[in-house]
Amino acid sequence: MQTDIQIYTNSMARIRERIDFIADMNTNKIEVGSTAFKAELMFVQFRKILEEIAFSTLAANRDEYEKLHANFAVHWKAKAILKELRALNPDFYPVPHKPPVKTGGKTFFGSVQDGFMTPDEFVTLYQASSEVIHTRNPYKGGDPTIRAKYTVAEWIKRIQKLLTWHRAQLINGSVWVVNIPPTGHVNVWAGAPNP
Repeated sequence: MQTDIQIYTNSMARIRERIDFIADMNTNKIEVGSTAFKAELMFVQFRKILEEIAFSTLAANRDEYEKLHANFAVHWKAKAILKELRALNPDFYPVPHKPPVKTGGKTFFGSVQDGFMTPDEFVTLYQASSEVIHTRNPYKGGDPTIRAKYTVAEWIKRIQKLLTWHRAQLINGSVWVVNIPPTGHVNVWAGAPNP
């Protein structure tokens, strides 16, 4: 059986693969047909990325989540999982960092202040993805335009800024420091809580 860190690491690797796939479609390195079909395929990938983020967050807090929800293995709605995790651990959402800098024998991670996908933007992208991947009712009135807030390229950038270097805060005070390089292995380092 995989450890929670292995589950988290594998999830981050799948996110990177999906981001690369979206980027290749967006720049026409992968030809997929009509613009509508291309948009649907890209937003299916965005939706799966958001689900990976939700499930990886669950993996980082599995023990506590499981205590409250005995049937946690069948939870699948990303928004619902995030709501439950927020109630359980207000610091559940990944915290983006700048690449580490070594000074005086210590390693420091600078804070990222903006330009990353926030929890509110997570919900925005989740809702926009749902609208794109579902067929619109032909009898629904109003403007059929789907407002995704950002371009595909900007969503990619914001997700990468959130996850390339980030910290997952566990309920017990421990942290996982995570790096998703452009290629190669995803790295997760476990840290003990401060005394």
